Amino acid sequence: MTPLFGGGEKEKEKQKKEKKRAPMGWDAEDSEERLEAEGLKRTEMDVGRVELVDTDKSTPVIETYDEDTGELEGSIALKNGNREGLLALVKIIEEVDVEQDHDVNIESIDFKGMLNVENPSKKDRIWDIDLVLKDIGATDLETEEIKIIELGTDDKNNVDSREFQLSGKPKNLLVVKEYINSLPDADSILNRRDIERDLERIEEEQLEEAEEGEEGYTSSQALDLESFAIPIQKENPVYFTIAIKNLFPTAVKNIELTKNIPDDFLDVNITDTSAGYADVGEGKIVWTIEEKIPSGTIILLKFTAAVFAESIDKIKTGTIDIKYEGTSSFAKGLSINKFDAYTRNRFYVDAIERDEEPEVWDCSLVFENTSEFILQLMNADVYSPENEDMKLVDVDPNDVPPLPSGARWYSRSWMYESADIPRFSKLLEFRVMPDFQTLVNGTLAISDVELYVASITGDVVFSRKEEIKEREVETINVPTYKETDVYASLRIENNGSAPLNELIITHRNFNAEYTPPTAEEIKILWDDSEIDVSSDAISVGSEELVISLENLKESTTGMFEPESVLEIQYPIHCIEPAKESVFESEIVYIANTLPVSQEIEFIPEVPVIEAIHIRRKFRVGKEVMPIGALGNYQIILSIENIGDMTLENLTLMDAVPDNFEYGEYSVEPEITDEVGKDTLKWEIDKLEPAERLEITYEITGKGEYHPSDAQLAL
Repeated sequence: MTPLFGGGEKEKEKQKKEKKRAPMGWDAEDSEERLEAEGLKRTEMDVGRVELVDTDKSTPVIETYDEDTGELEGSIALKNGNREGLLALVKIIEEVDVEQDHDVNIESIDFKGMLNVENPSKKDRIWDIDLVLKDIGATDLETEEIKIIELGTDDKNNVDSREFQLSGKPKNLLVVKEYINSLPDADSILNRRDIERDLERIEEEQLEEAEEGEEGYTSSQALDLESFAIPIQKENPVYFTIAIKNLFPTAVKNIELTKNIPDDFLDVNITDTSAGYADVGEGKIVWTIEEKIPSGTIILLKFTAAVFAESIDKIKTGTIDIKYEGTSSFAKGLSINKFDAYTRNRFYVDAIERDEEPEVWDCSLVFENTSEFILQLMNADVYSPENEDMKLVDVDPNDVPPLPSGARWYSRSWMYESADIPRFSKLLEFRVMPDFQTLVNGTLAISDVELYVASITGDVVFSRKEEIKEREVETINVPTYKETDVYASLRIENNGSAPLNELIITHRNFNAEYTPPTAEEIKILWDDSEIDVSSDAISVGSEELVISLENLKESTTGMFEPESVLEIQYPIHCIEPAKESVFESEIVYIANTLPVSQEIEFIPEVPVIEAIHIRRKFRVGKEVMPIGALGNYQIILSIENIGDMTLENLTLMDAVPDNFEYGEYSVEPEITDEVGKDTLKWEIDKLEPAERLEITYEITGKGEYHPSDAQLAL
């Protein structure tokens, strides 16, 4: 039961204070009546029975005082000491189901509103009901003023109900944001101060969005609080913080938040709850807040869980479901501004002629509450029969406390002299006291995000040739005391599921004999297409080469997506290396995501460059052998490696004499005019130590020919 204020010394003193005259009816703008209204509002959907509270319960009589003068104005006589009565129920009932994404963007709102005026009495009807609403702009209600002729006492006619919907773009009044961070220092990152600041930003952006009618925003400024990438083949602790902020103008209560925990997460541990209590169950955390959460209050739930990424598959973090009860409308402040209603009552004037003074009357106005309701006497005027401008009784709003069922209010008596039975003009205005109830039954479903598995792989290949055909890691030999280039090809592949926003490639241990390339000599291929990078992306020092591709999201290439391949090509300059000189270098690939996560590092195997004291020894020979009929000869060319080092990139040539036809090659030559018009040319890639290669072809003389001309060797 909800108490109503009554008399008592403190109330008498209060009634002596100056007041402003209020218009008839239940007007929420009147300060005194607003005070009373706050005492009547309840969140429980009960039958609206209340109790009148008076400091002195020893007597069934309650004195009433003029609020202007503080003078005794009358008294209330309770019936059998009863201090209870019913209230007319005015209910705004809303069912709100909101779906949002992880970044607090509203995806859908399912809303059903109901405005009910209810008569809880089974005996007394109420009639001439005038209801004035406030702030209907966010609804499809057509008018603020609602008039109801009467409400009966049975289930068929004791409720006036009308549905309404939201209009325009609604604003979610219970902001719930989940923060997920996989960094080692996530606990300090997810501190209350920064979370409160981020929620303020969300609130401001939602307000701007509602006012401007724009599409959902991207929570870019919140990125420094979250990190969604984890390395592969490693147990990773993940920190979760769920923040709830109440944007309703009044408190919310009975919040139940269920965080679903996927099977990938183990060792779930609650680290903090700023309100209510949280329990870890099978596959979920249930956070229960039964107490009222005032407007503007932020509450937090913090917990940790471990996850092991066995593959590059993304890992879902689990959805969130919330139930709550609100006590102010979801429709941007929709509320009750004023209420008037009438019910059964009785009023009259008691006129008693004095025993010892004939024609002198002691008169008193009586207002009797004959209904089950609590009534408030708003105005009671009794006018002098001789002068209608003279009020014998003048009761204003707030002079008389609410009257419980069966109570009578007696004005202070006045004396009137008349030989005839006096007849007074009377004006009484009263209302059934209302109980304004707003109940929002809300749900909120939040979609989850996925943890990306960040991973890179790659290799490094060196070659004496600029064009690299096979990616095999092998030792590269270079000659001593000679300037030679070795061509490096560095390959990086995003073999994870997380787009990468940063790639840093570092090549260390250059020295005076093995020097790095210039920036202009570096070529970068992104998925086989050459790209340009800014000059400050490449840093070349005497001992180290660093290529930094940062903030890729804002670059022309965009982020380094899964399955993309980056290849970096450049020469390593070998500057007259001495005997037995060796270049053993280190190459490190480092990558990171957006939002920033733990750095991903990959160290490929790097080939070794060895300076070999190469001194070439070979033997080239030619033999002319007659064969078959006259004019036919076989030419035998030979080349032999008589040293102990492999010979590479050799060329063997022979010139065909004039007046000879040629053919029948053991190895097909390239025919050029480098030495005469018919020069045969063979390219030999490699000749191992002690290896001998023999190439033959035949010539046939025609006309005037000289076989000795074939003895010429190139």
